[in-house]
Amino acid sequence: MKKSATWVSVAVAAALLAGCGGTDEPAASTSSDNPLNAMLPESVRSAGRLNVGNSPVYPPMSYLPEGTEDREKRQGFDVDLARAIGEKLGVTVTFVTQEYEQYIPSLATGRIDLVQSAMQDLESRRQTVDFVDYYTTGPQLFTRADKAGQFPTEADVCGHKVAVDSGDTGYRKALTDFNTRVCAAAGKPPIQELTTNGTADALLQLQQGRADVSIRGAESIRYVTKEQEPGKYALIGKPIAEIPVGIGVSKKQTQLRDAVAAALKALIEDGTYAKIGEKWGLSDILRPAVTVNGQPVA
Repeated sequence: MKKSATWVSVAVAAALLAGCGGTDEPAASTSSDNPLNAMLPESVRSAGRLNVGNSPVYPPMSYLPEGTEDREKRQGFDVDLARAIGEKLGVTVTFVTQEYEQYIPSLATGRIDLVQSAMQDLESRRQTVDFVDYYTTGPQLFTRADKAGQFPTEADVCGHKVAVDSGDTGYRKALTDFNTRVCAAAGKPPIQELTTNGTADALLQLQQGRADVSIRGAESIRYVTKEQEPGKYALIGKPIAEIPVGIGVSKKQTQLRDAVAAALKALIEDGTYAKIGEKWGLSDILRPAVTVNGQPVA
């Protein structure tokens, strides 16, 4: 998308006067004194709330602290950033958890306003969803620590079974491209996909030896190996691709999309975005500027 977006710049200049933060409480402002709030659709402005689809199962983006099943206690980068965007817009954020495949249909029906749950900005999704991109993921191959010696480089995975979530379209495409770009080019057999029902099932297949390797966003598996289960897994080389991740908005809700983009721009300019990224050890995957569907906005 290559249209001019001066709406972002105009709103941000005044919005920087508003505070930043990370709670569920809205900024004490109305459309008359908060230009970002004024950008919102009337339905959202009058409700004073954004319903945001989010699954707390993907650390450090969104997850539950150890020992609790209370979704109200979710934490992570996505959680903090969604709340900061809500505060810039002067509305509260209510998280709604669904099965992952239900988020895009729920955008279409209006059950939720946004999806902020590590959703990859893929061309195949842009027919019905616009994405305000907010970080870049890298599909990272990894294995059990006791098998690390078998896979000194990414190319050593060729010919082996890789557990991948059946619904992870972006990572499955990355594996297909890897087979062509790396395995076939080196005269090696292709990776064998072992599709699983979610990331937890992929880890189970790896742990039980039915898969030799698995694949997951670098932002998540790095956190798992360093903070949650040190010594259990080993990364294999570098990520095999780069994929933008975005806040999903219904294609019909251009006004809401533009308001979210303006709020994110304000957070980048006042340093809040960088602080949230640093808090979760994700500074290296942050995006330098706002893009929508991969295209820059003014």
